[in-house]
Amino acid sequence: MNVFRKSDPTLTALRRVVRVGLAASLLVSALPLAALAIEFVPPNRGMPGRREGGGTRGCWGNLSSTPTNSRLTALVPAETFGYTLEASPSFFVYIPDFFAEKAVAAQFELVDEAGNRLYSATYQASEQSGLIRIDLPEDANFAGLEVGEDYNWAFSLVCDLEDPSGNLVVDSWIQRIEPDEALVATIQATPPDQLPELYAQEGIWHDTLTSLADLAEEGASTDPQRWYTLLDAVGLGVVAQELIPEPVSILPIPEDAEL
Repeated sequence: MNVFRKSDPTLTALRRVVRVGLAASLLVSALPLAALAIEFVPPNRGMPGRREGGGTRGCWGNLSSTPTNSRLTALVPAETFGYTLEASPSFFVYIPDFFAEKAVAAQFELVDEAGNRLYSATYQASEQSGLIRIDLPEDANFAGLEVGEDYNWAFSLVCDLEDPSGNLVVDSWIQRIEPDEALVATIQATPPDQLPELYAQEGIWHDTLTSLADLAEEGASTDPQRWYTLLDAVGLGVVAQELIPEPVSILPIPEDAEL
């Protein structure tokens, strides 16, 4: 099974989060729905961004009539803005079959509010669709996000290396915040399997998704209803339906890939 591959071995892995299991759904089906839901509290601000990629032509064809569940989608709230507590957070993008089959490369870029590029990566394309996780490196030439600063991140699919104007792009904004002592104590006292709910209630979007993905990567039981209610709460219910009910796993990217 192919995945997007890194073009630079110094970069950390781009990982595919594959979908939540039906078996887990059956095991927890007797629980009340309220106990399964993750209630996300969105931030009281928004930034201009593109949660869904569309509108280009070229080798993609006319995308104006592409169904919502067949669009390149950044997993972010409708405000296209999210908080994190991490200096090197993770980002998540949904890639439908149509675009995975046609893409020849994928690119990720992080810039500050002034437009200065802080980090970029290019990945070799594959025919693999699904939910992609992008981790910022801790051991490369990247100092990490500063507290209180806004950053724009963008993920692009390339269908023609000779014509970047045809790239299909989604982008959003992120800000690192400093938790107060009470929140730090609460996080430290919260079991890992309950962290997604805590981060969601605090309105910390990126850490909510990352904690869910980490549970899946560690082999913990991951209830599909948690993914669904979280994504549905921010208007991504159609995407959630595409991700469920297949199993969740996160696959590392080979280090020796070259573009």
